[in-house]
Amino acid sequence: MAPLYADPIPQTRAAAGSARHGAVLTFETIEAFVSRPAPVRMRRWEDTLLRVVDGIVRLTTDGEERKLGIGEEAILPAGTPHQLAGVNGAARVVIGFRAL
Repeated sequence: MAPLYADPIPQTRAAAGSARHGAVLTFETIEAFVSRPAPVRMRRWEDTLLRVVDGIVRLTTDGEERKLGIGEEAILPAGTPHQLAGVNGAARVVIGFRAL
């Protein structure tokens, strides 16, 4: 699955309609990014919920690093730039988006 970057790909009318009335969930494998920095992500119009389902994820926001293990989660308000990287290899996360 491709990483999510600033501003989502335009959705179909049906998908956009369902997002207005709830959350959209995606599953993603997060790379370790050992030799290069992880890309900066940001959802301008959606709050983001991250939940780790396998491995350990390094979440960086405002220059602060936090490690999340299996079952741990973080909520990022809309417009929050952040970086995600696996620790000691790839990690799997469930990411939920909720439109404002």
